[in-house]
Amino acid sequence: MKTGIESLLNPHSVVVFGVSELEGKAGNSVVKHLLEGSIRVYGINPKGGTLFGLPIYRRIEELPEVPDLAVIALPAELAPDTVRACAGRGIGAVIVIAGGFSEIGEAGEKLELELKEAITGTRTRILGPNTLGLLIPRLKLDTIFLPSSHLRRPSPGNIAIISQSGSGVMGALDIGAFYGVGLGAFVGLGNRIDIDENELIEYFGDDPHTSAIGMYLESFVDAQRFVDACGRVSSRKPLVLVKAGRSSAGARAVALHTGSLAGSDRVTGGVLSQLGIFRAYDDEELLDAVRVLAHGKPLAGRRAVILTGGGGMGVITADYVEAQEKGIAASLATLDPNTEARLARIALPYASVRNPIDLTPVAGNDMYEAALEILQDDPGVDVIIVCLMYHNAKKGDKFTERLCHWGKQGKKPLIAAAIGSETTIRAIRQMEAAGVLALPSFRRAVKAVDLLAQRAEFLRRENSPGQSVSMVSVPGKVDTEQAFVPKPGIPLAEDEVKAVLRKRGICTPDSIVLPGGELPAEIPFPFPHVIKIRSSDVLHKTELKGVVLNIKNPETLEKTVKEMRSRFPGQDLLMERMEPSGVEIIVGLIEDATFGLSIMCGIGGILAELYRDVTFRRVPINSLDADNMLRDLKAHALFEGFRGIRVSREAVIDLLLKVSSLGLDLRGNIDQMDLNPVIVREDKAIVVDAKLIWKAEITA
Repeated sequence: MKTGIESLLNPHSVVVFGVSELEGKAGNSVVKHLLEGSIRVYGINPKGGTLFGLPIYRRIEELPEVPDLAVIALPAELAPDTVRACAGRGIGAVIVIAGGFSEIGEAGEKLELELKEAITGTRTRILGPNTLGLLIPRLKLDTIFLPSSHLRRPSPGNIAIISQSGSGVMGALDIGAFYGVGLGAFVGLGNRIDIDENELIEYFGDDPHTSAIGMYLESFVDAQRFVDACGRVSSRKPLVLVKAGRSSAGARAVALHTGSLAGSDRVTGGVLSQLGIFRAYDDEELLDAVRVLAHGKPLAGRRAVILTGGGGMGVITADYVEAQEKGIAASLATLDPNTEARLARIALPYASVRNPIDLTPVAGNDMYEAALEILQDDPGVDVIIVCLMYHNAKKGDKFTERLCHWGKQGKKPLIAAAIGSETTIRAIRQMEAAGVLALPSFRRAVKAVDLLAQRAEFLRRENSPGQSVSMVSVPGKVDTEQAFVPKPGIPLAEDEVKAVLRKRGICTPDSIVLPGGELPAEIPFPFPHVIKIRSSDVLHKTELKGVVLNIKNPETLEKTVKEMRSRFPGQDLLMERMEPSGVEIIVGLIEDATFGLSIMCGIGGILAELYRDVTFRRVPINSLDADNMLRDLKAHALFEGFRGIRVSREAVIDLLLKVSSLGLDLRGNIDQMDLNPVIVREDKAIVVDAKLIWKAEITA
């Protein structure tokens, strides 16, 4: 017996409720599209009659078989009883097209509950409601009620699209079909009261007809299941996601830098990177990325050679390759002198054989053929970008055939960028049909290089030995003595937090507490010193003049302590040895509303919120996650010897792993933690200031 998902995605028979003889009605359109395939189709309408030569049944009991799939093209208020009837007959899956459910408020939410109750205790599954349904060209399974005259249907392909919104991707599928981009499956989740993205990721991850999966989501129905499903699939098949609603949540108004710097989207971006999921920002990027990753092989590097018939095309494309802003910050391939010499022999005297190679507009098929053959042997080339304009009469179908040959048979990966109208579009379709990557812009072709190189980097990371989640060996667990028992919603004092850190092998400055602000007879560490107010209630000491730095002698120390006592009568003070300067970073933990406990790293100090150069990952992380966090930062060059700055990258990675391990022990109890600043020097990373806030309610 088929499962509900199999009944949905590979049905042998379909029944449509709400069929109508009126053209333009949803039921009419769905039946019309389904009849173009070989799936057995039935229609139901209490009035009976015929439609497109099919008999229309009045009731589900009259059907000659139990269909695998039902499409309900009825108003929302009629859907629950219809679903109940389908479940009673043992139909495996039901698509509820109508809107008018939870998206309209309380009345719609009540109807959704009725839908769920209708399938409770049965094997029937629901897609939707409020969905366009399915499009699987290979099976000619099409439940989309939009007419094909207005929405082109793609030919069969190997990409699956899962979308929470129909409108979010319909335009991309339409234009993709125009350019000949094939589709394996489109599934519209709608309000996803039952079947969701996580189940479909698993299904398409195992589907032999799917090579890459694209998604449009506005929220995650179950973030933990999403992480688990993507973790199982991403090393086998590329995943691309448009996460819409990036700016709606914004940063929470919270006490610590970690919270104000987070915002749900920053954490989401870090988790996607951690899982190897490629992030797109609109439907065009989604379709480009998923088709590139489905057709193209992972690249060993980004050393691109550009082959053109016009200098301007080559310059623009070279800019996209090399630019930091609006580019992929890669390098053009340096051609072997022998390669340049061979190119010079086949090119016109006024052509340029340096990368980017300009064969000039008059170059014919034979010259391009010879150039592509020569470039196959250059060891410094990772990928060939051919920039094309089909406005020359010498370029036509034969020229495109030879490009397809080198794109499929050549030793070097080939990506075409072709700009133009009818002739160009015909060439792109020809290359698409041959499985050769062709993009209708220079920028998008260069982006394809970056995507395929990122895919290779992710696979290398996944296959690296010993890169499972690191459970860092630490000298002790979180202290459960009285001082360190979590107090719901109440921060620990700074020295208490640092005591916990030291137990985890994390460096902090030498310090002592001054009870009531009284100086001891002897100070156990040398000058210079720092004096701070010691209070779990004061999170930002600078604003209250609760911290004094660089105290260099006993006289200044005594004066400072006296002034602090007058500002904070009866308050304990914390005295620390002042650490020498270095690169200041921030490391933190935050309980994200979507993905749970997450770790942050970024450029720290008092300007942390000004620069906002931070990155996040979901706890726990491994050493490659930590290393990639540093690579994410705009200021990553600080950890790579920029202008002679010498800091220990390894010390930062070690700190991140230990904080991640600490987070595992505190999971369920911690709301936020700030280590800011952490001073990184050549030999170590030392936490200068530390804050921790427990959750308002502690997990037992």
